[in-house]
Amino acid sequence: MAIKVGVIGCGYWGPNIIRNFSELDATQLYYVCDLNKAALDKISMSYPSAKITQNYQDLLADDQVDAIAVITPVDYHYQIAKKALQAGKHVLIEKPMAGSVAEAEELVQLADQQSKVLMVDHTFEYAQPINAIKKIIDSGEIGDIYYIRAEWLNLGLLQPDVNVIWDLATHIFSIVSYVSGMNPISLKANADAYVRKDIPEVAHVNVAYPNGITAYMTVSWLEPKKTRRLTIIGSQKTLIYDLINVEEPIKIYDKGIDLTDISGDIHQLRVNYRYGDVLSPNIKNIEPLREMCSHFAACIDQDKIPVSDGRSGLNVVRMLDATEQSLNNNGLEISLE
Repeated sequence: MAIKVGVIGCGYWGPNIIRNFSELDATQLYYVCDLNKAALDKISMSYPSAKITQNYQDLLADDQVDAIAVITPVDYHYQIAKKALQAGKHVLIEKPMAGSVAEAEELVQLADQQSKVLMVDHTFEYAQPINAIKKIIDSGEIGDIYYIRAEWLNLGLLQPDVNVIWDLATHIFSIVSYVSGMNPISLKANADAYVRKDIPEVAHVNVAYPNGITAYMTVSWLEPKKTRRLTIIGSQKTLIYDLINVEEPIKIYDKGIDLTDISGDIHQLRVNYRYGDVLSPNIKNIEPLREMCSHFAACIDQDKIPVSDGRSGLNVVRMLDATEQSLNNNGLEISLE
């Protein structure tokens, strides 16, 4: 029997979630909620079999609803998700999971108490290129990671309730932790607000990981050219992920520097520059959001822990909270251990 899903929120991201839950065999789009009646009317025309309401309490009170997808501004995530879990519903939350560490921790505890699936929409963790990168790193092909550089840039969308770090760096935090299998040790951040003066549109975040590895991250809402790039420099090879390059999203460069000890003196090491092939693995073009929605249904059906479970969401919120602490203290390094 298909899992009956209620979606709360029909804004920018909501229609994508609605479309996928309506198309999957494992799920039924049962209820849709939004305060905007015009948005609801539009959804009703496209999905006439789904119930619609402007009051999310209707979804919580309906025993037919198995799961709730919370696709609202982050300020409402905790409130709605908490009530949904208390009502005995499985919950999927749009990233970031909550507006504070305390809220995220409470949701994780409540999901455990209720024995319900709590999952965060870290969509990139379900993307074929990202999973290919994880396999390449795990295989040891690129060697030891030296450092990671990420750029998430575009023109807009300026969010009214969160700064650019909470909007764009959330993706990078989840991706780097997922593909590397590492937990951050500390981070420091700096940011600037040019357009609205109180909500930063440009930021740089440096995250320290074990073994001296640093991830250098730049995010911006003010760049005219959309950029989504992740560079992983290894001791053997370099991997570059370019989301915008649909045909060849991953390229592996067999280029680097090798040192040869010829005298026992560190100052006399011979430097050899390696210029090898550039390879681009074949990646299937499968919609990550479809994979994510399907995984949510499978976890409910099979009582499994999601890849991007509540604890994964909590870890990202901890990193976001640390960036706020750093920004409020002139770029101070904040411990995450």
